[in-house]
Amino acid sequence: MATALLKNIYSITTNKPHNEAVRLTNKVITNAHPRTLRYAITDSVVTGLTLHVYPSGSKRFLAVGRVRKTNKVRTKTLGDACLLTLDDARKAAREFLTHLQLGIDANEVRAIKLAVEKYKAITLSDALESYVNDRELRPKTIAGYRYEVPKYCVDFLLTPVNQITDDDICQWYLNNKHRPTTIDKAFRSLRAILEYMVATKVISHNPCTAITARKLRYKIKPRTRRIETYNLTKFMDAWLLLMQKGGISSVQGDFILWLLMTGCRLDEARTIKWSDIDNDQLTITILDTKNGHPHVLPLTPLMSDLLDRRKHDNPTTNPYVFIAKQGKGISDTKHLCDCRKSLDKIASTAGIPIIRPHDVRRSFTTILDELDISESNIKALLNHNDGSVTRKHYLQSTNVEVKRRNLWSVGKHLEQAITVNGINPDTGEACAFACVGSIREFIYGTAIRDYSVIKGNKTAKNILDAMR
Repeated sequence: MATALLKNIYSITTNKPHNEAVRLTNKVITNAHPRTLRYAITDSVVTGLTLHVYPSGSKRFLAVGRVRKTNKVRTKTLGDACLLTLDDARKAAREFLTHLQLGIDANEVRAIKLAVEKYKAITLSDALESYVNDRELRPKTIAGYRYEVPKYCVDFLLTPVNQITDDDICQWYLNNKHRPTTIDKAFRSLRAILEYMVATKVISHNPCTAITARKLRYKIKPRTRRIETYNLTKFMDAWLLLMQKGGISSVQGDFILWLLMTGCRLDEARTIKWSDIDNDQLTITILDTKNGHPHVLPLTPLMSDLLDRRKHDNPTTNPYVFIAKQGKGISDTKHLCDCRKSLDKIASTAGIPIIRPHDVRRSFTTILDELDISESNIKALLNHNDGSVTRKHYLQSTNVEVKRRNLWSVGKHLEQAITVNGINPDTGEACAFACVGSIREFIYGTAIRDYSVIKGNKTAKNILDAMR
């Protein structure tokens, strides 16, 4: 009996275990004493069940078998022999080995389960990073997401997205009613991220839809602030005065004029490089635009004179047209970042409401409208998409010379807005002239103003009286 038992006990370190097995009993398990090397005793009742005895004296039940489809060996530790009964061990072994016979790989099932659990545990913070990394977004857009979501969605930033409920979103949205514009912008970012989670099957429902379904969205009025028509002369006169007296730097003044006569967005204008200029076609191409479409701006006399001065004044090492201030001097490498302080000075000097860079862009649009420029050509100058078939396939809104003509109309309009005092040749009385060439003469010294047009004092009342 002892000899037969020894034949069925093999060391784990050997590659060829004995083929015979014994019927495991509680007595066999108790009498299996530890050795220098761990060894195993195979069970003859359930093929694949083994008792492993370790040098430390611990004993464990293991089940070993092959996956039917792949023939891969799989092992499962069933439990400690001191805690798990032999009957329970055989039952667990049969269940495990049955799965292997059915082609179910326990390792793969476990890996899939862990992956699913990890996937379902994706937090809003994780979802944010997945969203921005999986999409082709502009750096500024990515920076906006990474700023807004952690700052304003902090209530559930570390919450798994599958645990964020409709009520959570609604409560968060309503709790921030004291800053509706800011929170609505953050809400749009949050909605986009969770919609992405729906698309990737992490969640089945976007809880942000509850805001719209329950009609909780704040009514955000679109911004319409601009330089009003009757304030344009005041604005331009103040700009000219500050430029002549050094109230604002020449770089800041040129930059503000550039915004007003081209309608460029702040980011587009401040990052213009000398390499963006085509000296043969006399155009500037802005590549990094909001809609991703290159924006070609043909040069006008006023734009060209402005660029000539910047080229003359700027350090040759700086690649940007509108350079940054650095200490008491100017930067050799960086571009201008903002012009709000200079705009505040102009507005204060002019006695008009404050103006911001994007308000200047709206003012440019207003001037185009006053000059009877067609809507499709306005879209072209603003680099907005024009979906009409005729414009898209035949007229092409990027016609350079049409743009140049319209931009020059804006430039002349701005020059005529400046008040130039003189004597009326017909009456000999003092009067104000609307002079083409005023900016180029007073600021850039490249033209002589034309006194041919006498202008009235343009106010809202004057405009109304003229209509009468």
